Formats: sequence, C-alpha cells, structure tokens
Amino acid sequence: MKFHYFLPLLILGLAGCATTPIISNQGVEGTATVVPESSTIEKIRVAIAVRQNSIHLAAPESFTLSGFPFETPVVQRGAKNYKETTLTFDQLYADKAYIEPLDGGEIQVNGKDFKGAMEILREPGGTLTVVNELSLEDYVMGVLAGEIPRDWPLEALKAQAIAARTFAVLKRGEAQEKNEPYDLENTAQFQMYQGSGLVNEKIRQAVLETQGRIATFDSRPIAAFFHSNCGGETCGAMDVWSQDKPYLKPVNCPFGNNGTHFKWKTEIPIRDLVRSLRGAGVKIGDIVRMEALERDGSNRILRLSLMDADGSHKIIRGATFRMAVGPDVIRSTRFTAEVGPTMVVFNGKGWGHGVGLCQEGACGMALKGYSAFEILRYYYHGIMVEKLKEEAQVTSAGGQAGNR
Repeated sequence: MKFHYFLPLLILGLAGCATTPIISNQGVEGTATVVPESSTIEKIRVAIAVRQNSIHLAAPESFTLSGFPFETPVVQRGAKNYKETTLTFDQLYADKAYIEPLDGGEIQVNGKDFKGAMEILREPGGTLTVVNELSLEDYVMGVLAGEIPRDWPLEALKAQAIAARTFAVLKRGEAQEKNEPYDLENTAQFQMYQGSGLVNEKIRQAVLETQGRIATFDSRPIAAFFHSNCGGETCGAMDVWSQDKPYLKPVNCPFGNNGTHFKWKTEIPIRDLVRSLRGAGVKIGDIVRMEALERDGSNRILRLSLMDADGSHKIIRGATFRMAVGPDVIRSTRFTAEVGPTMVVFNGKGWGHGVGLCQEGACGMALKGYSAFEILRYYYHGIMVEKLKEEAQVTSAGGQAGNR
C-alpha cells in the first residue's frame, strides 16, 4: 500500500529548540482524508475575561456598539487613534452588550489586542465576562502565540495548529450541546489564547497552511491534549483521568530530552505544602514522610502516601497532589521527594500532565525533518488529519480535562 502525506516534509536547520541524537520513527504512516471544505466552522466564542469587577476597553475610531455608553475622547497611541473606557456592571443598559471594530480593526481588552467582536455579559455579584467572537483560524493563531515560542520550526507550529484547532472544535461541540454562553475560556484548563498582538508571520503561515484541518479518530475530532514536556515518555489518559482513549496511549519520547522543561527542581517549606493540601480538602497536620505507593509505566506517581506527625497516613492521587500544590510548582507527577526538617526537595522530569502531544518533543522531531502529520501520528495513535466537516461541530471522540 502506498501512503500519502498531504503535509510536505520540510528539512529544517538546527535552531529554535533543543533536541537529542536518539531517533525514533515509529507509528507515523497513514493516510489523510480530505473532506470538502464547504462547511467549516467560521466562528468560535472564547471567554477572555471571566467574572471581572471591571473591564478596560480600547477601540479604534470606527466600530459598532450596543448596550453601553462610549462617549470618551480619542487618545493617540503611535500612529493609531483609540477611544478608551473602563466598563463596570452598572454601565450596561441590559444583560448583554456588544462592540465590534470595523475595517479590520482590533479591540483591546485589559491591554491585549483581539480580532473580532466582543460580547460583554452581566454576571452574578456585579461582575462582567467578555466573550471574544472571532474566526476559528484567528483564534488558532492566538493560541500558538500563547502556547509555544513563535520562532520554533514551521512543522512544529503546524502540528500545534492542528492540535489547537481540534481541541477548539471539540470544546465548541460540547458547549453547544450544553447550551453554554461561550465555547472555551482563555485558561490553561483549555488553551492559552493571547489574542493577535503576538502573532507573527511564521504563526500565520503555520495556520494558513493547515487551515481547516483537524485530527480525527473514527472520523470524529479527538481530545487533542498537549503539554510542555513529557520528561522522556508520555502517558495514557487512563492513568491521569481514568478515561481510556485509544489514541492517547504512552509513547517513548526522546525528542525533548534537551528541552527547557525536561528537568526541574523545587524546594517547598513543609508548612506551605500543608496549607495547600488543607485548602484542597486534605486533613493533615504535618508531613514527616512522603512515599510513592504506585507509579505508571512512565514512572509518574499514581498514588502518594503522606505520613503525618501522629503516624497516620493520607493516601492521595499524584495528579490531585500536583493540582493542590500548584501545577506550575509541581510541574509533573514524575518526581521524587526528600522530606527534611522544614523543607521538601522535589526533583522531577517534564512539565504538564504528560498526555498526548509533547510540545518540546514535537519541536525536536521537526528539527530532525519530521512533518507535522508525522509528529501528530507519533503522539496520537491511529489518528487521521481531515478537513473540518459539519459533524465535527457536535460529535466528538471525547475528552473532559484541560491542557495542563
């Protein structure tokens, strides 16, 4: 059988991210079915500010507006003129307001530039939520600017673009089924979306060259989870979220072993750990010993034992411990811990939950000449890359967790 790749192989120079001399080329063959482009998702709704007491808006001179006053003088910034206001709950005429720039302009929300329109919603407690409604492709550009370095190899950017687009389509379908007011939030539990201000030509190229393409399994969009660095081996969704996804299985990943986030170390005062755990509902007075009771095949902690000063043991899931202390502090569950008199020293590998696409691994693969399609097929087992079609909006291959 002859296999066809619709994304061309690009040989790139050794710049942009760290890599490793070990080469693996398993699981990258497959076909890509191109579905007609006639019914792509044109818009997506992203909550960029959720339940805020006030919102600072800056708009170009030409815009459409409804729902609140905007009678402010024009302010010049460089070569552009803006009108600015700080909006609060009581300034809205109704439960919803709307502002959209004309002639390709952008709206600034809390100092960041965004393409598309803004819907401003009244929320409980006198707060406001701002929903950015824009084209799917503009959104994907903003995600790339927020998720990975803009100077990474083009094929790594293209792989991330397809993963980000797939994740957005999946979440959009779930939100529609639940009749939610927006599709995603701009948080690490969804995808980090930075608007348009940091988008460069390389990001635009990566998104346009993959326009409308998503990763599918059984012709449905996958839960395209990704993380910064897997620490040498990804893990399955079953081990992290107790969800068995056939395309989210462990894979050996030597390609990110020299990445910035491959190894980490942190020292945390015991009193701070206890405070964090109590805040998460763990009843513990002190920590005198910490032991991994169970690890998965990638050496990530599944169950952790915490010994209190009275000799009692608290058993906690590794993922629960990480989220309680902070996912940017305990960067992964692949760690060892040494408990001292007042401090716990953690040594770990990787950053993130470890499921799906390893971003620094994808960069390493791109530097070795792998295409975006090959990268995706390496981390997502048995998937295809297809043109977006109508069914993708409401039917998915499943997934509930976020991307950290």
